[in-house]
Amino acid sequence: MKTNFLYVGIAVVFAVMVIVYATTANNLSEEIANISSDKADIVRADLTVSFPVTLEFDRPEGLNKTRFSEVKFSHFSHQDVSCVQCHHTWDGKSPVKSCADEGCHDELKSKGDTESYFRAFHTLHSDRSCRGCHAEMNKAGKAELKLAPCANNACHVVVPRVAK
Repeated sequence: MKTNFLYVGIAVVFAVMVIVYATTANNLSEEIANISSDKADIVRADLTVSFPVTLEFDRPEGLNKTRFSEVKFSHFSHQDVSCVQCHHTWDGKSPVKSCADEGCHDELKSKGDTESYFRAFHTLHSDRSCRGCHAEMNKAGKAELKLAPCANNACHVVVPRVAK
């Protein structure tokens, strides 16, 4: 008799717990739905930052010709770096300009000029240049990117030609 009473008691407690859970879960679902719809109302195109995930740098017109392959760049691989680390003149609102735009790294012929297009990517001791940042990461042991020789490194990867 005691055993049957114990089983009935456990069954009643279990049934109450299921009812409480189902009621709470139902209310929770409604709350989540309300929150989701509230958030959807505030998403606007002008609040969304968009950029090409992967791109190939097109050399600006007028840049000295080079035998090195064009650089492929992945924003996804650099997502832990603040945008303004590289886009140092960006105000966070206006469209991002090209490095070669007037007033930035628009010196295309002279590689030695501190504001040259070449130096924007190749200055060794700069946290804003690709080469400087990656050299520092290599030194700190955070990465192992082949930076030299330039003809076939992590930046200018030589793609073998396919015979036709």
